[in-house]
Amino acid sequence: MTRTSTAQKIARRAGLLAAAASLALTLAPAAGLAKAPVRFGSKLDPTVQPSNSLPAHHCQNTPRVVCTMVQEEAYGRPDGGQLAPRTGTIRKIRLIAGGSGSFRLQVAKVKRSTLFGTNEAKVVASGPKIAYEGQDEANWESGAYKVESFDVDVPVKKGQQLALRGGYTSLLRCSSGGDNTLIYTPPLAVGGPFAPASETDGCWLLIEAVIR
Repeated sequence: MTRTSTAQKIARRAGLLAAAASLALTLAPAAGLAKAPVRFGSKLDPTVQPSNSLPAHHCQNTPRVVCTMVQEEAYGRPDGGQLAPRTGTIRKIRLIAGGSGSFRLQVAKVKRSTLFGTNEAKVVASGPKIAYEGQDEANWESGAYKVESFDVDVPVKKGQQLALRGGYTSLLRCSSGGDNTLIYTPPLAVGGPFAPASETDGCWLLIEAVIR
């Protein structure tokens, strides 16, 4: 093999390596963006007051009744902010509550009937039981409200919504009207059929999910 042909091979190899490195640099930002965390549900920060959340609201205003509450409109993210923007895994749940309590995290799929005016939903995934503390007196006095955060591992698909199963809740902001929360009694079970909402509520559920 001549020196010329050897040099040409080395040059071609160097060119291929440079092209591969350039392509990797081009693709790296796109891959990073694809994996960036996204949020859906209510947009929460310490300025969001859980107004009129106490005493805690019971399902059907009756103790010992359990229901599923589905977030139908997200506070601070109107016009579709309650919908998961992409398929992935919910890694963190954030919430603001007036007082202490607990619930079972659920993920729901909702379909709407414009003909009959019903909101049918089914639960497609269930997460852990979450116990929250709520606000201290200092939070109410200062107007800086505690945002609680919980690590979870729950699958979600694009277009699905946050829900909770329990008998009562105070992670609410009640200062409006409309169908901000859909309520299903008895509660929805994972894998069950679509069921129409028993009632609706004008309070917002102050719950937010982080997908990674």
